[in-house]
Amino acid sequence: MGYRARLEELRAALEAAEKVQRDLDHRVFHLKTLYDVSRDIFTYVESDKMVRSFLLMTMGNFGAAEGFIIIVELPSGEISSCIHVGLHETDLSSLKDSSRRFLLTGGPAWLSSQHAVCLHPDFLPPEIVCALPFALDDDCMGLLALGAKMIGEPYDDSDQELLCILVNNLKVGLKNARSFEEIERLNRYLQTQNVQLEKAYNRLSAAMRKVETLESIKASLSKFVPNTVCRLIEKSPTTQVLETKQQD
Repeated sequence: MGYRARLEELRAALEAAEKVQRDLDHRVFHLKTLYDVSRDIFTYVESDKMVRSFLLMTMGNFGAAEGFIIIVELPSGEISSCIHVGLHETDLSSLKDSSRRFLLTGGPAWLSSQHAVCLHPDFLPPEIVCALPFALDDDCMGLLALGAKMIGEPYDDSDQELLCILVNNLKVGLKNARSFEEIERLNRYLQTQNVQLEKAYNRLSAAMRKVETLESIKASLSKFVPNTVCRLIEKSPTTQVLETKQQD
């Protein structure tokens, strides 16, 4: 009897140790994923390239065959970015509309209610089983959505926690990328303005040269032409009154 009890005790301890080892391996895998994704997204300065890379790495980590990320500008309601993988083009239009409507109406309320991951969202196609809205700033929101895992397992609490951490890193990267893109836009605007200023300066210089030429002609004419004729020329250099003609 003591032998059996001892055996059961050892079996329970072994199962507990295996569970701890699985949890530890799971945590190590998540930390490696976080490191790889963070290192990858911060190598990009273009928003779309960053979002696509992030989506592909996240899908690969969770073994999902479908996924998309959509970003909506709240003041205008326009979709500034939509990256999708594994979804049919025929479903893309309705997916954009439903995601945009959710972010414009229910997204802010969802975030303010302290929710994070939305499992089996009813506003998205049935192949999408996990969605995570996020706010870039007061005027911009995004939505990460993933399909079911190919191994058939659900998104557990650990998966949801990792998703939230990954999205937080994506938010930092996107903010930096958007700032860089804004700087680039301002640089292009300044270059355009400089070109226009240079053209205006050239036109002004040409006009000044014409004025100088006219002043020189006026000074020369004053030696040989009456003041009345000079004033007529100043008033209208192309007038027909000044045309030469012969008359008896």
